[in-house]
Amino acid sequence: MRDVRDIRDDLNEDFVVADMSGVGGFSSPTPMPSSESSRDVRDELGGTEEQVMVMLGALKAGLSIGLVYIIGFAIAIAVMLAIWT
Repeated sequence: MRDVRDIRDDLNEDFVVADMSGVGGFSSPTPMPSSESSRDVRDELGGTEEQVMVMLGALKAGLSIGLVYIIGFAIAIAVMLAIWT
């Protein structure tokens, strides 16, 4: 009687798991060269107080979007519970 490993090896002979011979080499993307026309947005914001206000505004926007998702999921769960009970 043949060993299980021999049978498994015979079955696996016909399969090619991953043939990477036709794939070219990987090239990483090159960064964009900085030019004289690129501007720094931090200079347009002015002082530190304005920068803090912009950061707090972005934080509030992100939290409000997250809150909308949480409320939406809660409503969806409540509707599903109402339908299936």
